Amino acid sequence: MIARSYQVKRLNPLQEEWWKEARTARVDLFPWGAAIEDDYRPVTNARLGTDGESLFVFMETNEKKLRIETKGFGHVHMDSCMEFFVSPDPVSPKYLNFEFNPAGAMYLSIGTSRYDRSVLAIEKHEELFQVRTTIHSEGWNLEYHIPLSFLERFFPSLKFNPGHPMRGNFYKCGEKTSRPHFGCWSPIDLPKPDFHCPDFFGTLVLM
Repeated sequence: MIARSYQVKRLNPLQEEWWKEARTARVDLFPWGAAIEDDYRPVTNARLGTDGESLFVFMETNEKKLRIETKGFGHVHMDSCMEFFVSPDPVSPKYLNFEFNPAGAMYLSIGTSRYDRSVLAIEKHEELFQVRTTIHSEGWNLEYHIPLSFLERFFPSLKFNPGHPMRGNFYKCGEKTSRPHFGCWSPIDLPKPDFHCPDFFGTLVLM
């Protein structure tokens, strides 16, 4: 399977609806759909931008029947959830998993695999990452910013220069929703749902 690639455009995050100028990454692959009785595939898109000081993320889905149980910080993958896993420094095997539900509740950890992770319970994560979620008649949206200064805590040599290669994947899931689903942007070739698989990350190149 061929991993996907994405060009992260230089954009102004203060511009209203900046994401309309960003490229679209379609979270349209559901590798395990055949194994689920209700092969539900919500239409989900992701967009990334950078201004050299932060990464800003926008995701949207047409999922309408939502599960929102987790508040604050916790295991949001049980709820209606959109996720971004990113390995921002190509010389490091570590990656971060940013996971959010429609209420803005978050889960975040860092490590090299599913079995090697440290939980990062950020106090007031809504402020640090400028988290905004919107529930509307067609589904729900998610927007947040990841400051370079935050990433430098874990990747000290990281710089957001043009041409810088990162790796990652976008996901849509809802493990305990009324219609469980597991979607991804870059293809995953594994027998059962598993998002913690950096070998299948796609390429994200800063422009």
